[in-house]
Amino acid sequence: MGRGHGSTRTLQVFNGIEIDLSNFRTVALDAENSKLTVGGSVSFSQLFDPLYNAGKMLPLANTRCVGVLGASLGGTVGNLQGILGLGLDYLDSVRMVTANGDLVEASQTQNADLFWGMRGAGVNFGIVTSATFRLHDNVNGGNLTSVDFLYPGSANATIYEALKTYDDDIPNELTLNIASQYNETSEESSVLVNLVWFGQEHELVQHVQPFIAAAPTTYDRKTVRWIDWWTVAGFGAYTVPGATDCTNSQYDNSYSLGINQTDPITMTALFNNFTAFSKANPGFSGFFGVNRYPNAVTRSVPDSDTAYPYREIKSQVTLQSYYDPNSTLDKAANDLFRSARAALQATSGFDNLSVYVNFAHGDEGPAAWYTPAKLENLTRLKRKWDPQERFSFYQPVPLLYS
Repeated sequence: MGRGHGSTRTLQVFNGIEIDLSNFRTVALDAENSKLTVGGSVSFSQLFDPLYNAGKMLPLANTRCVGVLGASLGGTVGNLQGILGLGLDYLDSVRMVTANGDLVEASQTQNADLFWGMRGAGVNFGIVTSATFRLHDNVNGGNLTSVDFLYPGSANATIYEALKTYDDDIPNELTLNIASQYNETSEESSVLVNLVWFGQEHELVQHVQPFIAAAPTTYDRKTVRWIDWWTVAGFGAYTVPGATDCTNSQYDNSYSLGINQTDPITMTALFNNFTAFSKANPGFSGFFGVNRYPNAVTRSVPDSDTAYPYREIKSQVTLQSYYDPNSTLDKAANDLFRSARAALQATSGFDNLSVYVNFAHGDEGPAAWYTPAKLENLTRLKRKWDPQERFSFYQPVPLLYS
């Protein structure tokens, strides 16, 4: 266990030994050669100041407390994806303990087949004690502009129509984060749009006209260091006491999928169902989120280079909830979310359910996490490096797949 951030249901059947990596928290930055080596339990927040002060960047997750390696071995999607691509594409090498106890290094020149599998399905083959990344120079002087628009729930269809206009044309410098939620106190729903822009502040307006035309009721704009996005986004929601993104041991029930196109009718129906469910179930708290991450840089890396299967995904859709666990609410929430996931998949532009492995609920199966095309090689690697399935508790690659 590195940083312990995750909620997949595949861990509920865990019957093994948990290895605590909390002492592996070293960070070694070589700014001159644009290299960074981190221990197995380093969180993204540990990298903020060292990277910024050195004038460097690395694709990071949006949540500061997430472990660098846990995210990177799956992909690392987030606000920097548009300008930098995926975090796993910056991996130079990993140092790891395999199932038989050997300490090995995997890179393009050492155990290259294993290195291919580590980038996209890395939790399946061993315990990574450290990894080395290549770094990117700061973009836009190391600054971003974060803009928040708040709309009443009644505007949801307009917002999803606005989102659709970015399906085929979005600047690499722009990320769109949309969260729809219900407030139990006010008994009102709302839609929050957070825009992240890595460019000159005055140039942003021309790229976000659909959201301006939707007439937000509340607005905020701040230009900050790229490492400080979380301090201002969502009108500062991540900084309040009890913010759910980094709360330990909370009960989290979430589903997600990747989409290649936006269907406003489906999303509006989901918004209405989510709002009605929230009203009918006091104590249920959550949100329906869509994150439009430009994928041109991600797609510039050949699909065959890594085990990561979803370079074509344009938006990540997340259904996330927090509540005191009970079997009745669990069943109702799962029924709602599975129905919503099926409807979204049917209009996603993909033939099959496409789920980023680090966002998976756990019920989707290997074909959804890794795709049949990647599983042919991944199962071969599993039989070679972990034939006794020692590392098969987190979205596991099977020994055989047909």
